[in-house]
Amino acid sequence: MKSILEGITVLEFAEYIAGPYCGFLLSDLGARVIKVEPPDGAEERRLGNRERYRGNTRPSLAFNRGKESLAVDLRRPEGRELIYRLIPGVDVVIQNFVPGVATKLGIDYASLSAKNPRLVFLSSTAFGEVGPLQKRKGFDIIAHAAAGIMANYADELGAPRGPGALNYVDISTAVFNALGIVSALYHRLQTGEGQKLETSLFGTGLALQQQLLVNIARLDGARQERELELLRTARHDDKTHTQVIDEIMEARLREDMPTTTRPVEVPDCLHRPTDRQVYPYYRVYPTADGYLCVAALNRSLREKLCHVLGVTDPHVDIDLGNASDEAYFAQKAMMKTIEERLSQHSNDHWMERLEAAGVPCGPVSYGANLYEDPQVKALDMMWRLENQELGAYDTVGHPIRFSKTRVTPGKGAPTLGQDTDALLAEAGLGKDEIRRYREAGVVK
Repeated sequence: MKSILEGITVLEFAEYIAGPYCGFLLSDLGARVIKVEPPDGAEERRLGNRERYRGNTRPSLAFNRGKESLAVDLRRPEGRELIYRLIPGVDVVIQNFVPGVATKLGIDYASLSAKNPRLVFLSSTAFGEVGPLQKRKGFDIIAHAAAGIMANYADELGAPRGPGALNYVDISTAVFNALGIVSALYHRLQTGEGQKLETSLFGTGLALQQQLLVNIARLDGARQERELELLRTARHDDKTHTQVIDEIMEARLREDMPTTTRPVEVPDCLHRPTDRQVYPYYRVYPTADGYLCVAALNRSLREKLCHVLGVTDPHVDIDLGNASDEAYFAQKAMMKTIEERLSQHSNDHWMERLEAAGVPCGPVSYGANLYEDPQVKALDMMWRLENQELGAYDTVGHPIRFSKTRVTPGKGAPTLGQDTDALLAEAGLGKDEIRRYREAGVVK
């Protein structure tokens, strides 16, 4: 069965997450992805104990699956010439170096498209290639901060909270990268034209906040000015991050619901505003043996949830955002009632009954649970692959299912330079020529 991107060759000059993650998504869809890395390896090979993993790391195993590895020193003219010999047979180039590096190495769009005008070239940077921040370096945590995501949360000490263990701006950028590439390939199929694409971690951070950043000029102009003034004076007035958040949320509540006199909910900890929303039907609750999420966002679902739990809510018909002060305080009490009820039985007990009633729910899973999870297996979302040095390893599979062009597990992540000889031979170099490059340290 032919894969969707079969016949497409990708040259990946990318490190860390956003670029390599994009590359393996394209590889899953059938593209041939050649990862070009320096003789000492790409940076994701240093994000872990290389000795223990025999030249690999967990990030390199995860993000470089299905690829071939070409280890070449692009800082040397001989190394760049080897790349130029490959470019005529390449369809896509991915690069996510810091601004200016691609040009310095001679692998920028102008240099490579001159040798292959049909080239689709992706440049993925921290802040984009225009504007005052175009030369600024950045990673996932920088984008979280600069794009405003981090300002929405606080840690245990009341300071802005970082992304934690999940680099979801990086990963979301990788998905946007892949979408842009396949769109540009479709355009090329119709017109024969290649082109350059640009994405940024900062742009992704903004895109992930679509609903939060809606600003209605007629309604929000005055409030926005007050918030800007608050931010200008907060440090001078010794206001903490959580105090700033509280004031902003208080002002927004007063505007959205001018008749209410209730305070903004401030929980008994500094995790704000993660638990600010007092809404008992869209929460995580403890049960007798774990944690259970419920999501009953319409009246019918709320009624079903109450019926299964055997509780009564006189305000079950009131939609989120339209609650009177009386209903608000009743909802706080209802939250405690539901928590007490759910804690009496196990996750399985409640899921069986809630699912039978049609109420959306699900357990809080931990990583160790997922390798043998029946749903994970049904979706074929855990793949067993092979690495030349480590042997078998499990990794998350491809998230998209196609009815006619099934995505199947390919090969595991390559060791550094595993395919150098084969790729250079494919580019027309003889064994003696390859040996000389290797002895000179140009390739590995």
